[in-house]
Amino acid sequence: MANAIFWTILVLSFAMSFSIGANDAANALGTSYGSNAAKLWVLLILGAVFELFGAVYCSSKIAGTLANKLLPTLYC
Repeated sequence: MANAIFWTILVLSFAMSFSIGANDAANALGTSYGSNAAKLWVLLILGAVFELFGAVYCSSKIAGTLANKLLPTLYC
């Protein structure tokens, strides 16, 4: 039972992360594509590279800030 709950949470959290990331990428790159400032394939490559870079190198700092600085002040 616990194993099924774990896998359900894992799949749902991946789906939510994917949808949030896709929305953010569309917001960031849509203007450049809509104004014909860059080709679609260039934007897709840049979006993939910088989304991966942000997830790998910046996520722990954001999570640490939330856990140590922001959330404790909300519950005091």
